[in-house]
Order: sequence, then C-alpha cells, then structure tokens
Amino acid sequence: MSAPPPIGSVRGMISEPQDPLPNSLRRVTGASRPGWFSPTALVLIAANLLPLYGVLVLGWAVFPIVVLFWLENVIIGALNLLRILFARPTDTAQWAGKLVLVPFFAFHYGLFTAIHGLFVFVLFGGEPYRALVDGLWTIDTARRAIVEFSLWPGIGALAASHLFSFFWNYLGQGEYRQASPQMLMQAPYSRIVALHVTILFGGLLIQLFHSPVWSLLLLIGLKIGIDLRAHLKEHGRPPSAESLAASP
Repeated sequence: MSAPPPIGSVRGMISEPQDPLPNSLRRVTGASRPGWFSPTALVLIAANLLPLYGVLVLGWAVFPIVVLFWLENVIIGALNLLRILFARPTDTAQWAGKLVLVPFFAFHYGLFTAIHGLFVFVLFGGEPYRALVDGLWTIDTARRAIVEFSLWPGIGALAASHLFSFFWNYLGQGEYRQASPQMLMQAPYSRIVALHVTILFGGLLIQLFHSPVWSLLLLIGLKIGIDLRAHLKEHGRPPSAESLAASP
C-alpha cells in the first residue's frame, strides 16, 4: 500500500482550485491578457474611435459627437432590459420581481434619457434643433441629427460593441447566472452620469472655443478612457460570495 500524501499537499489541492481553462483557450478568450487587451475592451476602443473619422474627414464640431454619445445611452438601456430579463433564469422567484422591474426601468431610464437629450439639443443644437424639441419629445430632433451628420455608422459601431460585450461577457462568460436584477436596474446610471457630466461640461468649454480639432480629439479620448475604465470595473471583478451563494 502506498503512503498517503502529505497533509500540506492535500490542503493545497483543496484550497487552490485548478484553472479550468487550458492555455490555448485562455489565449483565445483573452483571459491571460491584461483587462484592457480583452476582446470586448478592444472592440469598445475600436467602436469609440469611429467619431475620429467624423472629426478629421467630415468636419464634425462638438454637437454631432455629443448626440452620438447620447444615442449610445439608448443602446445601453435596451441591452440592460435584456440583462434584467436573462438574469438568473432558473430562479423562479426572480421572475415575479422582473415583471415589476422591467417596465419600471424602461419608464425611469427612458425619462432620464429624454431629459439628458433635452440638454444636449438645447445646449449644443442651436436654434434649428431647439425649434424641434417638444417638451421631452426629442425623437424628431434626434432623427434630423442622425440624417444631417450621417451618424448611422457610428450608431452601428457602438451598438455592435455593446452587443458583443452582452454575448461575450454576460452570456458567454456566465455573468447572467450571478447577476441581480435589482442591481442591474441601477447599474447604468453611475456609469452614464459620470461619463456624460464630463462630456457635457467638456463640450460646453469646447463650444466656447469654436470646436478646435485638438479639443474634439481630446474629448473623444477622454470618453474612451472613462468608458474603458467602467467596462473593466464591471466585467473584471469576481462575483461576490453573496451572489455565488444565491445563484442556482
């Protein structure tokens, strides 16, 4: 009969879980790379670089850039609704809460986005766009800006970035299994408020100086930096003990 393994080695096997990902899979998924070099982070950076084309080739001033980043909020809100719906799908107790959370989030976030859009078009759009604003109704105003400044490619790139993160991180990496619908309802606000307060104040300063190219590039770079930091913070943290215990 062979001798039993030393106690220390047994403790090591118990206390140190084996890495389930082989090296080849870690290279493909980006798990062995720095967070900013993960596939979703690289796609985020690439999508946010598209406004550079608008500035350098199409001659954009600050207004279309701020509108584009505001429209991104609509994409974030729509995908957050899907996150809430997909969160802990096998937990039947959560579905009753989702029936309340989903319409409440849609109303509250929609109101928040509409007020934000009102500031964007009144502060940056000039008289032609102010005339189109009807209370909190900014859809006609947004439609005109999209057509006038050819924003569809930028909208498509930002939507693709967020969709890729949704499928790669939320579904593919299993984040939905530990996600809390209640926490998800609050999640977009801290990211959006910090980002867009910076963009609105920065945009106003840039507008005062008649939108020099260097300042627009600086604004885009600042947006990428804040967005990337929030993305890595959201998807880089391990699940809490409470969420693991609550997951099915």
